Amino acid sequence: MFVVQAAVVKGRGGIATAVAHYERMFRAVGVRSAVLFSGPSIDTLRQQGADVLEAPPLLTSPLAGVLPLFADLRAQLSSRAGAEPVVVIAHSDLTIPALRRLAPNARFVTPCHSDKVKHKRGADLVIALNPTQRDRAAAALPSVRVALLGNPYVAEQPPRLPETSAPPRFNFVGRFINTKDPMLLARAAAQMTPHASLRFIGDGELIDEVGSLCADLGLASVEFPGWLPSPFAAFHANDILVLPSHWEGLPYLLQEALDHGVATIAAGNAGNRAALADGAYGGLFPVGDAAALAEEMRAALADLDGLRAKAEKGRAALRARYGAEPFWRALTAELEKVSGNA
Repeated sequence: MFVVQAAVVKGRGGIATAVAHYERMFRAVGVRSAVLFSGPSIDTLRQQGADVLEAPPLLTSPLAGVLPLFADLRAQLSSRAGAEPVVVIAHSDLTIPALRRLAPNARFVTPCHSDKVKHKRGADLVIALNPTQRDRAAAALPSVRVALLGNPYVAEQPPRLPETSAPPRFNFVGRFINTKDPMLLARAAAQMTPHASLRFIGDGELIDEVGSLCADLGLASVEFPGWLPSPFAAFHANDILVLPSHWEGLPYLLQEALDHGVATIAAGNAGNRAALADGAYGGLFPVGDAAALAEEMRAALADLDGLRAKAEKGRAALRARYGAEPFWRALTAELEKVSGNA
């Protein structure tokens, strides 16, 4: 089997992170693969050892696949695949029509990096990341196989968090956008007496608004270190992650937090619930509820060891379900069930 991943993205994280984990999984299980990619993480993927082909600008266009410039791409993919059957993992589902023309005999898989499934009808297998998403996709795509597999998680085992005498600190990590709702953490901290210590790691369009809100609320202990390529390397054992996002599929941020043993609190959307096993691996609160988040933060300060124990439980379970070997077994079992299997 030869696998081609396809992704056209505008930013880091998200889909680019998924591509990297899939690529490491293929290497771990001995499957040859290539990445057809366009986006700012292309050099990072190459540095990590991926066989990367730069995706043509028109790969998501209805004209893609029939223009002369795609002849070279077809030749490159054919040369890499040889006589092996091809599986295409289309992280960007708008690439499916073009890739169907380039690899007409391939089996097509597309993960649900969002809840939008309109363009996934051309796939043979749709990978849902959480149970709610699976049910929605199955209802919208009755003729396509939908499987609840989640995301592969393939990374080096990180060291234990360093012990410290520093007081607990609540951390936001991610993009400063409305969906991630970093301002909810500030509003929750302001409801605590004394105010909680905060750190906002990342960058984005709302960063100035978050800073202004913290000042208006009188929050004195607030840090803004910017975007960090390895945020959990800057965590200690008393750090607590807060993910207030309104929507997630199955966030790699929470998987990585569990892998580091980070005590975690998250909004109770479908993706966060799936990642934290409905609260078995961390604290949950209703989406958008600052008062409920403040209560979870107080509970964390009252029993940080208990919240850390939940994270350790999640750390132990992470690779058993999403590691290279178990995820590959689950994926190949689903591939065998779709039409056109080899």
